[in-house]
Amino acid sequence: MKKILIGLILSITFLLAAVYLFIPHQIKIEAAVSLNAAVPGVFRTLAKDTNWKKWWPGEMPFAYNEESYFIRGNIFNAFDIGIYTNKDTINSRMELVFVKADTMTILWNAEQVTSNNPFKRFIRYRHAKETAKNMNTILQSMKAFLQKKENIYGFDIKETLVKDSVLISTRRTFDHYPNAQEVDAMIQSLKRYIVQNNGIENNLPMLNVLKVDSFHYEAMTAIPVDKELPKTSEFAPKYLLKGGYILEAQIQGGPYTIENSLKEFENYRSDYKLASPAIPYQLLVTDRVKEADTTKWITRLYYPVF
Repeated sequence: MKKILIGLILSITFLLAAVYLFIPHQIKIEAAVSLNAAVPGVFRTLAKDTNWKKWWPGEMPFAYNEESYFIRGNIFNAFDIGIYTNKDTINSRMELVFVKADTMTILWNAEQVTSNNPFKRFIRYRHAKETAKNMNTILQSMKAFLQKKENIYGFDIKETLVKDSVLISTRRTFDHYPNAQEVDAMIQSLKRYIVQNNGIENNLPMLNVLKVDSFHYEAMTAIPVDKELPKTSEFAPKYLLKGGYILEAQIQGGPYTIENSLKEFENYRSDYKLASPAIPYQLLVTDRVKEADTTKWITRLYYPVF
């Protein structure tokens, strides 16, 4: 009987010693994930709390597996996040780490303070392990969302190659944003000029509208053709590097949608540190004069880059 009692006491002593020996006073909790995305775009997306509910793995945003999460604030490429259970609070930081222009890592670190009480120490150790699993699950859900460009920029963006190299163009200045009829008048003048010079149209009309100042806009329309056409006071040939890299996206909507999409196009170019030898432009898939409902306009956006 005494041997059993002594053995029991020694076992308990050993277990208690093991708790203090192998479980530190502060437990580091770490989770990480790598993804194909640009840090600036990811930061802009995560900086809006409303975007988190779009990918959060739980039924309720900022709650998962009996833990609650609160974004306390963000600084340059980092978010301070409080993790709460019924009794404990864990302070954590999520950092966006640049690897290269199109690759990054998200690191999420926290510390769980344990207790001098061996039983509480062990319980908090198990809690820390469960929190680490939760953090990894949340990061995997975040990764699946952020790797889709449309979730960051509002539409899918592809990097493709330039197919049209020779254009004929015309420019006009307006004291307002040019409407569909005014743009169409420019396009029709190009079409007549192409016919007059025995040219062939190779693609749909292109459009770029530049805000010169508070009162003036400059519109340029162009049409890809099969050969170089003569330059005049009204018409000028333009060139694109055939086979060069170009960003491409297709959107649906009117002037407001197009303007915002062009801003996101510029964000993408900047986020991925791409240089551009030429201005972005719209390819007018929909005949905007014939289709009065602007919500049905289909437009392809292009941006030459290298």
